[in-house]
Amino acid sequence: MKEMNLFLQANNEFNNRTLNKNKGDYYRIIEEAPGRKIEKLNQLDSKFELLISKINSAIANKESNLKSITSESNEILSEIPKLVDNRKDYLLPEFKQPKSDSDDLSLKYIKNRLVIGMAYVFEYASRQTYSVDGLYKVDVDSIISQKTDNGIKLTLTSRFGQPIKENRHILINKIKFNGKEEKVDFKLKENYSIADIELDSLRTGIYEINGILRFYHREQKFDIPFEKTIKVE
Repeated sequence: MKEMNLFLQANNEFNNRTLNKNKGDYYRIIEEAPGRKIEKLNQLDSKFELLISKINSAIANKESNLKSITSESNEILSEIPKLVDNRKDYLLPEFKQPKSDSDDLSLKYIKNRLVIGMAYVFEYASRQTYSVDGLYKVDVDSIISQKTDNGIKLTLTSRFGQPIKENRHILINKIKFNGKEEKVDFKLKENYSIADIELDSLRTGIYEINGILRFYHREQKFDIPFEKTIKVE
């Protein structure tokens, strides 16, 4: 039992460092690009933090809350596969609970399992590009600007998104001009590249385009937020 306690303690310290790094990456990303926020993950993180606090208290005070804590833990763990789109490389590895009559050891095992699970979720959520079933990674790579007879056309390109011709959609949430959100009249036309944004004209300055690439795959909807900047001189 002593050896298992030492192992769980060391393993938990390592997994906590991994979780804190992945969580830090995620919260930094959604601060810079709010469109990438995953509301269900933020809610799950709050439940996780409360449960970890409860587990720490039970361990420190040698309380017997094992049944209640196990139930809450199972609820959190059951949400994880949904948040990582059931990707096998982001699911919990096999790690059987040690057979023991010690509530203390069981609580430490549950705590470690929760930390590992949340570390995987935050790793998945903080990736710069998305992957569905390992088939593709998608992001808006660039915006090409060109003058036309009717004004200006902005073409959005995506190396991994362009080959996907079906069940692909694009939404433009907002356009900022020199840091301020502005109403800009435009026409959006989906095409092979990803889309053309047609405008009458653009003033000299910096434009930030915030939107979503939306894909439907195996009866699931995948929203991939993007934010791109273009400078008009």
